[in-house]
Amino acid sequence: MKALREAGFEEGVHFTAKRPEKVVKGERESVKQGYIRLKVPAGLWKLEELRRQGVKWAAKAVSRLEEIARARGFYDLVEKHLRPAREAETIDPRGMTAEDPERGVKAVIRDVKVMWEGGRPRIVVEYEVNRQTESFSFIWDVATGRKVIAGVNLNYEKAAILAALTGDELLKGKKGTVTLTARHLFAMARIKDVGWELLRWYAGGRPRGKTISTK
Repeated sequence: MKALREAGFEEGVHFTAKRPEKVVKGERESVKQGYIRLKVPAGLWKLEELRRQGVKWAAKAVSRLEEIARARGFYDLVEKHLRPAREAETIDPRGMTAEDPERGVKAVIRDVKVMWEGGRPRIVVEYEVNRQTESFSFIWDVATGRKVIAGVNLNYEKAAILAALTGDELLKGKKGTVTLTARHLFAMARIKDVGWELLRWYAGGRPRGKTISTK
């Protein structure tokens, strides 16, 4: 447990543990074995984060876990849980073009960043359209049932940009307030300088605000 804490694992967030305890039955005394269990997905994501940072024991742990999963027939489940961390921050959207030819939209994404408000991540998107620099933002929050959502007020430009950032082509052409879900968050976790912030928030308890703020 000490080694896990030193590596940045938090008990209750990334793992659960039970200390060994003495059990007395009559005149006999024995020790009940303790355990350490990784939480899914937070513990797996932390292992993968360390592996990508070059930590050798984390790489061995992930490799061993995959080996066991293949042998026991649940590799697809492990791979599904690991995927958001493996894809985290693999895309740099700066300079990416967002287009919606049907509606005459063409914009260039200049920056995507995270700002924090009340423990919640606000995504700020800056873009250029018709030689003008514009921006919009939205906050990820938690709804009833611990569902992760974000409300964002769209026009055709913003819809095209979000479609490019999330890979969700169905967003194109949307106007008004649209609700994004966890699958959009995982897609945005691929964005450089944004991904790990979102995944850590998602895995770390997801503090909930009073309202969902949009702009």
